[in-house]
Amino acid sequence: MLEDQVAYLLQKYLGNYVKGLSKEALKISAWRGDVELTNMQLKPEALNALKLPVKVKAGFLGSVKIKVPWSRLGQEPVLVYLDRIFILVEPATQVEGSTEDSVQKAKKIRIREMEMRLLESRQQLKSEMNTSWLGSLINTIIGNLKLSITNIHIRYEDLESNPGHPFAAGITLARLSAVTIDDSGKETFVTGGSLDRIQKSVELERLALYLDSDISPWNVGKPWADLLPSEWSEVFEVESKSGEPAKTLPKEHCYILQPVTGNAKYAKMRPDESRSMGQPLQKAAVNLDDVTLCLSKDGYTDILKLADNFNAFNQRLKYAHYRPPVSVKSNPGLWWKYAYKVVSDQMKVASGKLSWEQVLRYARIRKRYISLYATLLKSDVNQLVVDDNKEIEELDHELDIDVILQWRMLAHKFVQQSTESDLYLRKQKAKTSWWPLGWTDQSSKDESETRHFSDEDWEQLNKIIGYKEGVDDQLLTTQERGNMLLTFLEIHMKHNASKLITKDQKSLAELSCEGTNCTVRLYPEAKVFDLKLGSYKLSSPRGILAEV
Repeated sequence: MLEDQVAYLLQKYLGNYVKGLSKEALKISAWRGDVELTNMQLKPEALNALKLPVKVKAGFLGSVKIKVPWSRLGQEPVLVYLDRIFILVEPATQVEGSTEDSVQKAKKIRIREMEMRLLESRQQLKSEMNTSWLGSLINTIIGNLKLSITNIHIRYEDLESNPGHPFAAGITLARLSAVTIDDSGKETFVTGGSLDRIQKSVELERLALYLDSDISPWNVGKPWADLLPSEWSEVFEVESKSGEPAKTLPKEHCYILQPVTGNAKYAKMRPDESRSMGQPLQKAAVNLDDVTLCLSKDGYTDILKLADNFNAFNQRLKYAHYRPPVSVKSNPGLWWKYAYKVVSDQMKVASGKLSWEQVLRYARIRKRYISLYATLLKSDVNQLVVDDNKEIEELDHELDIDVILQWRMLAHKFVQQSTESDLYLRKQKAKTSWWPLGWTDQSSKDESETRHFSDEDWEQLNKIIGYKEGVDDQLLTTQERGNMLLTFLEIHMKHNASKLITKDQKSLAELSCEGTNCTVRLYPEAKVFDLKLGSYKLSSPRGILAEV
């Protein structure tokens, strides 16, 4: 049962990012307790979750290792290792050609991504998983997860936002690790509701952001898919196991955030424990050695151009259902009508007024759309999004994205309520099912058939995962008081600086601070920020301008 869950989750999440993932191989590896995937190519849509108009030009995942100690699940953590994540990204703001089909395809992809994100957000708000036996076990596994991520480089190359001045932005990370700790800071394994009360320690090594202006796009001389694993490492400048840089010549980057190293500790308490002890529900302390921010004139221009390009793309998608299927040159009059419709819609939205004819028309379309979408969802319980129905596609063609998403979420809500009602009726019927040996509880029988442990084994496992059988709601749902501290965040920086620099990395002005402490307190109805500086200095090439 649990092996199937692990294989399903791996297929669900990794399958969205990498090519050629075998479901059967995953299931066998999960059953063994040792999943190892190496040298995988990333899909072009791997970064769709970012909700940005970008696509993966080339991507490589060097290694994914997951160790699940099935025989010692309550005594040892699940280990997850990710190594060598290399991604080269390019903008996807230009719809190929000017055809109606290409525009509608881009719109369809955007709607599907946003709908999936809304569904995932709504799912996170549910507590059913937390109140089930399987949910308690999964929470225990997640709460004791031991994570290690090494050698990440994600690079974005843009040749269109600032014509004539191509630029590249990237994020690099040497290592990120997270383990569960006890009150003394030592690594441990937490039992009994590990997600309700948890403490984590995080280590960070050389996290950096760069923005290089007037660059030449990377060219490896052959298809990216033909690169060897060692060649991927050389191109993306990854250090070898000995700590030495890659053999290729190092590329100087213009860092927005220079490499940062630090550590953090996170603690979460149960609501009742938080109130009785007068401590925040969540507490985090972040310690950073040196945080330096730099920005050049060219970099600032590139950022503005990038924002304008993304904003223009979003506007084009928003009114894609009005977009003419022909080029401007072939039919300028049709494009003037398109511009008129877009401006008219914007004015109507701003005024909040619609004609009665429009109200009645949208009401009829709304009724048909929601009922049809709900029917299609109920016809196949495994599908979360329906976008292959001809009538739905025709209706989507004339509706904007916001309206489509709103109506689809109403359909999901209707299906959910209907399903819950049917499930309740089945449970009531199962409780009074008649068997030759007497009246029995069918659900209890089904559940007992899946249990192969002795009563003592199940009692010990339930104690480990913090599950109490027969308790429907284990979550505390008391109303929080207005003065209850929900989150307390501390950030300590030994040294931090902000610089304005020239194209050749020379400083024009620099504000440097020593001993910076920042605290953030979040209450149900208030936020409190506090900033303290040990000392600061403002300087320029001509000397110190101010110092305290």
